[in-house]
Amino acid sequence: MKTLLYTLLFLGTILPYNLKAQSELSGDAGVLPCHLKENPLYQQERDRIYLLIEKQVHHLRGEMQNWKGDSSMKLITKSGSAEAFIRPNAACAASLSFLYRFGKYDETAVGISKKEMLQKEIIPMLRYMVRTHKVGDLKTEDGKAWGDAWQSALWASLMGDAAWYVWDELPADIQKGARNVVAHEADRIAADNPPHQLKLDSKSEENAWDSQVISSALLLMPNDSRYARWEKALQKWAMSSYQRPTDSTATTIVDNVPVSKQFNGANIYNDFTLENHDIVHPDYMGAWIQNAENDVYYLLSGRKPLQAFLYNLPQIYNNQKRLFLPDGGYCYPNGQDWAIFRNADWMPAHAAAVARFNDPEAVYFLRSGLEAAEKMQQRNQDGAIYAPGENYFPSAQGHLSYWLAQAWLELQFAQKELRPALQKTGINYFVDGKILINRTKNAFHSISWGEKIMIQLMPLAKDHIISPDQRNGIGSISVNDTLQRVVLKSVDVKETKNSFVVNMVVQHGKYIQADIRCESDADGQLTIREKLTALKDCSTNSVGTLSFGILNNPNWVYEKGSRTLKLDSQESNVKAASGQIYQAVAKSVKVDQLNFDMGAPSNVVYKAATKLQASRYTDVLVLNAIQGKHEWKQGAVLSENTVSITAR
Repeated sequence: MKTLLYTLLFLGTILPYNLKAQSELSGDAGVLPCHLKENPLYQQERDRIYLLIEKQVHHLRGEMQNWKGDSSMKLITKSGSAEAFIRPNAACAASLSFLYRFGKYDETAVGISKKEMLQKEIIPMLRYMVRTHKVGDLKTEDGKAWGDAWQSALWASLMGDAAWYVWDELPADIQKGARNVVAHEADRIAADNPPHQLKLDSKSEENAWDSQVISSALLLMPNDSRYARWEKALQKWAMSSYQRPTDSTATTIVDNVPVSKQFNGANIYNDFTLENHDIVHPDYMGAWIQNAENDVYYLLSGRKPLQAFLYNLPQIYNNQKRLFLPDGGYCYPNGQDWAIFRNADWMPAHAAAVARFNDPEAVYFLRSGLEAAEKMQQRNQDGAIYAPGENYFPSAQGHLSYWLAQAWLELQFAQKELRPALQKTGINYFVDGKILINRTKNAFHSISWGEKIMIQLMPLAKDHIISPDQRNGIGSISVNDTLQRVVLKSVDVKETKNSFVVNMVVQHGKYIQADIRCESDADGQLTIREKLTALKDCSTNSVGTLSFGILNNPNWVYEKGSRTLKLDSQESNVKAASGQIYQAVAKSVKVDQLNFDMGAPSNVVYKAATKLQASRYTDVLVLNAIQGKHEWKQGAVLSENTVSITAR
């Protein structure tokens, strides 16, 4: 009975508001109007972001081509029905339409007049997408129409946003086609229930992007009889995206209903971390910007946003910003399987935190991201932010301009001018994520013992030096020609306000045990003690523990294309991507401003990378190298080493 009451209360608050939205906010063309008042706050940042978008669009326009020679339909990729073909085009169209609709357009920067861009590019791109969707009359060149796919709701929402920005300028066939595509995808999502998963593969991002197509349907079809049903589904999908296990009993009222009554499963941990790609993944923690986009479109159209859009988002961002470094990029305590030089991608999150959460630390990181993006763009004459090979994701260039547009729009709703604040030093312990970090005055320490066991120290500088290699601090051992899987057997954590001590027992397969003690102090020193013991008779082919990935890229804006390596007193210049190998018995190692002090002689190997992996060059520094074949009896100690790491 109580559940029914709450449901009626929810419907009672939504339905009358829908009627108001339809009667008072409908535009003459039958879409919700776009209200954007001038806001003097963060004008300099918005101007810089806008110029980034213009130049990035200039690059994207260079990829523009007629489809099958027909100038009435255009695209920037090959023709196909999958994500790599539809998403870049949808995001590009939305970026072009954004520039047409908003800001002080500079045709010199973009390379085309607004009128020509509309007629020769925006309309042809939208026509291609509406006609090749499943509700259209054509198929892409792989013989399939796009739509009803795992991510097609996102692509349709991007296309819908593009259409909404320039609605009054669109031909009737595209208006009708855009509505048909968006309604089809919105109906599909609205009829389903949001999934949930806590371990390894959170459904938070998918639920948030699925909600967006429903938001687009509301923008394009406010007079549709499905409006109330769509908005109810939008609230449900947005709310489901970032719920925690404790939300199952939460009494907080969101959109007039207790959270516990809206709970259908958790997608994030109680400590506001989440797992995706089998790790605690900062990139996917930041995917909440898709819920924030719903919030922006409600504000733009003059509606009061649903509270579900921002539920739990400030707390997630609070975790994210603990993982950001001074250049606006992340430390990745569990490693990173995507590109790492994505500083510009995170600007919508910072902008939303500035505008909607009033977070002064977000101002600092917004400006850091801006500086990095501008430096990145300066490398490429056509305006591309990413350099060739820097981000292998097919939609990287196409979607980036759209994300920057969202950052610009977010800042339009800033409420106060905030002084940028630096990150506070000290410990953050993510209990569910099994990650401990310590920000000191000049270094960032992290240790993780969940799906990935890693130990890292990075300087608090724009050059990270350390690459997020998933064997950092632990290394690898090969037994009988087989690289052994690393497994945690036990962990003991002690923390204070500014320091931590973690004792771990780790096994390399069933053969070698590593007893590891990791100490982080407030002065910025990280000390690792490791003892390797044979658990049974075995033969090792190679032992390479206490290893660290070293970034050494020829073209990254905060690297110089080489590393200065010092093994005791012997100094070398290691060129990026050179494949150079250095070996020595040394007590100390220095890589630029990172110092590794072993105190006693150790076999050290430094191997420079020869090729890109995950869009970066990662050299490998091994501080405990036992090369060649060795036989070990059960109980034998392979090595005992201590290394103290500092950033100077």
